[in-house]
Amino acid sequence: MVLWGFRWLKLFLNPYANNDFEHISESDRRSYILGRLEGADFSEWSWVVVVAGVDFFTDAYSIFAINMVMPMIDIIYYDGKMPHNYGIAVGVVTLGGSIIGQIGFGLAADIWGRRKMYGLELIITIGATIGVVMSSNGTYGSMSIIVSLLVWRFILGIGIGADYPLSAVICSEFAPTRLRGKMLTLVFACQPLGQLAATLVSLIAIVRQRNGIPSDSMAHTKGSDQQCNEECKRTLDSVWRWIIGVGVIPAVIALWFRLTIIESPRYTADVGQDSKKAASELHRYLLMQAQPVVATSTSVNVIPENVASRRRTSSGAISGAMSDESGQEKMQSSRISRRKLYMHSRYPPPSGASDNGQFFHNLSSTQHGTGTVMSPFEGHDPFSQHVEQPMQNVAPPPPSWKDFKQYFWHDGNLRTLMATSLCWFYLDLPFYGLGMNSPTILSTIWYGKSDPPSQIYTLLIHDVWQSLVVVSLGALIGCAITFVAIDRLGRRNIQMIGFFWLFILFVIIGGSFYHLYEIGGSAATIVLYILCQIFFNFGPNTTTYIMPAELFPTRYRGLCHGISAAFGKLGSVVAQLFLAYINYGDHIDYNRIEKWLPYSLLIFSIFMLLGLITTIRWIPGQEHGPDGSVKTLEQWEVGRETPNGFSTTWTARRFEVFWKFLARLSMGVYLFVDDLAGGDARERREMERLDRENEEERERMRELDEVGRGRSGAEMGEVHEERGPSPFVNGSAHR
Repeated sequence: MVLWGFRWLKLFLNPYANNDFEHISESDRRSYILGRLEGADFSEWSWVVVVAGVDFFTDAYSIFAINMVMPMIDIIYYDGKMPHNYGIAVGVVTLGGSIIGQIGFGLAADIWGRRKMYGLELIITIGATIGVVMSSNGTYGSMSIIVSLLVWRFILGIGIGADYPLSAVICSEFAPTRLRGKMLTLVFACQPLGQLAATLVSLIAIVRQRNGIPSDSMAHTKGSDQQCNEECKRTLDSVWRWIIGVGVIPAVIALWFRLTIIESPRYTADVGQDSKKAASELHRYLLMQAQPVVATSTSVNVIPENVASRRRTSSGAISGAMSDESGQEKMQSSRISRRKLYMHSRYPPPSGASDNGQFFHNLSSTQHGTGTVMSPFEGHDPFSQHVEQPMQNVAPPPPSWKDFKQYFWHDGNLRTLMATSLCWFYLDLPFYGLGMNSPTILSTIWYGKSDPPSQIYTLLIHDVWQSLVVVSLGALIGCAITFVAIDRLGRRNIQMIGFFWLFILFVIIGGSFYHLYEIGGSAATIVLYILCQIFFNFGPNTTTYIMPAELFPTRYRGLCHGISAAFGKLGSVVAQLFLAYINYGDHIDYNRIEKWLPYSLLIFSIFMLLGLITTIRWIPGQEHGPDGSVKTLEQWEVGRETPNGFSTTWTARRFEVFWKFLARLSMGVYLFVDDLAGGDARERREMERLDRENEEERERMRELDEVGRGRSGAEMGEVHEERGPSPFVNGSAHR
């Protein structure tokens, strides 16, 4: 197998060596990029899943491994009496760091490119994980392990959050349309796999160090204090560090491939406006089996004189076969705004309908001769009949604040962003609210009114087995079902199914939990809880990750995915704090899990219903193109049909009021702080305002002057008509 990293190193040192696309037109280069991505085989797209999935695996491992580790830290450093706030803080700071990473790196990926961010976040994750492993209380308590954990877990959260938009966007932009849903599902399936790995590594580490945990070591209970000698604590201290540290291994292996991946061809062509570089990188980077190809005068590596004479360096060149008609067409199309052209071309003509297609086919045609030159178009003709999806050959508008407002506000696509964000928020309320507290919740579900074992080794083993059976089993089954059904049922339908059944299950569990708890019906509760895990993953937990990577244009895809994911983590923070300090009255607080869990599940069921309604009302429902196949990214990114009147709806008006209020408040705070610091921001803003007013006044006077000139011209024309034509014009002067 080719070492991609070394191939990239050569590409990095000389990105335009043997450039095959210098004499190819802009339209044909874009056709090649999309056609080459659509025609990728298993060896060419599978590595994207591996590289994107490894870090997602590491992220899930790091998030959920802390559930296995915190009971050990409690035993080692706090004798089983860790303050309630400490455990909550460790979970909240990680999720809070994720919010920053998701928005920050999502925006950075749209501004500076995916490749520059892809790998940086993995370095942050690796460094923060090592910092967590090295945390301690110091000598004689000179340090605080909980403070060290909070700092490093916050940094780790930034790295974990950054991977959400980057992995999803990279995978979706490299994926063939026919496999995009399955590839994104496989990447997301690394989350339950990472969770499973965390439980298995914990199980292996505890069993491996069993001899270091004396059989008389007892955990803290209500009736007795903890009994764990120095050998017991030293063994557990080693175990939890191994559990966390093992998560770095796959990340280190994947780091080289992340740092050496090429930029997304779609980003380079659409946002970077450099289709020549995108096509050249894609041709040289993807794994291609060497096949002897005939070198002819029409090969991409041999430029005929008539082609070279017509080359235009400003726009990428025009081939000889496209001649003057193509040039005239480009001149005519230049009068149309790029955005309108892009909007009206989402369904191009059928394959073979254009002259460009014949030219494109001729480039890779075989004639007499020999050689070893590999045409990048050989076997990947985007105009051939085997291509299932229509190709988008028109460059989208470049990113700008004006285009951003037009796309999201006036075209109504803000509604889609709000839908993906709110659905993720509704989902993560119960998913992380219950998932980050799984040891205590699972113990209550598992044992019911019976007391859990007090022997430390047995207690730790049981915690691992409970997580393995109840959480990991259901999550993997759900992802497997989604993988099979993602294109048959569609993303929206799967999300609706998941929200609906989660609503039903939460109502059932919430209404029957205490009764089952009292009669010892733990088995029924466990089955219902496993069903919840199945419909989490055969439902919104998977689709909320997939849809933001598909619904938005390349120029804003990273930011939109980051915003959607950040709303999810915001929901998880809210749920963590809600469950940590919950008090329903009548002695029903966080200390009585069997009391507060039913009420909490009933509350969460309301949010599942809201998620179902939001999906039905606001998530785009047409997932297939005119030919019945899955939409391409180019078809999705056009957005909602316009005009749709979104900017005049009640929701949009309320959002506009809130946004303007927030902007004024933020600016007021900034100016107040600047005044205190002795800055001149207020004066500069006033000068800018005056300059704008002066410019507007000059523009208004210029328009009035043009209108006055037009009137004068019209009046003069009327005078000439009254006088009649000049005798020298009609020839009467010579009579």
